[in-house]
Amino acid sequence: MGSFGIPDEIIASRKEQYPVGARVELICMKDPYVHLAPGEQGTVTGVDDIGTIHVKWDCGSGLGVAYGEDECRSLCPDFSKRVRDGILAVRDTGKTNMFDTNAVQVIASGMEFHETVIFIEEHKKEYCTFIMTGHV
Repeated sequence: MGSFGIPDEIIASRKEQYPVGARVELICMKDPYVHLAPGEQGTVTGVDDIGTIHVKWDCGSGLGVAYGEDECRSLCPDFSKRVRDGILAVRDTGKTNMFDTNAVQVIASGMEFHETVIFIEEHKKEYCTFIMTGHV
């Protein structure tokens, strides 16, 4: 059991689902004093050990999305599934140097891994880290 009685599995899941740099959209915040509206978008800056997703909202706010109280949804693809599969599928074709990101994106698009194309465009550093180390 993690901090504040939140199971470690939930914390780990939130950290995987909302990696640093992921784009999110606010669904709701229960705090009546919050001036963020559903639909606001922002960039994840981290997930803490009590499950709060810290976000730099495009409107300038830095309020976190509290576990069990507030809700957001990821606008970024889930790297651990679809994006990873796309990268590995392109690699397995042997058609390009994996550091030629433009060629990788063209091949991924042709294979209908559109999430991979977007991920590479928005997260080149993380993509290159994955290519070099196998993890982000």
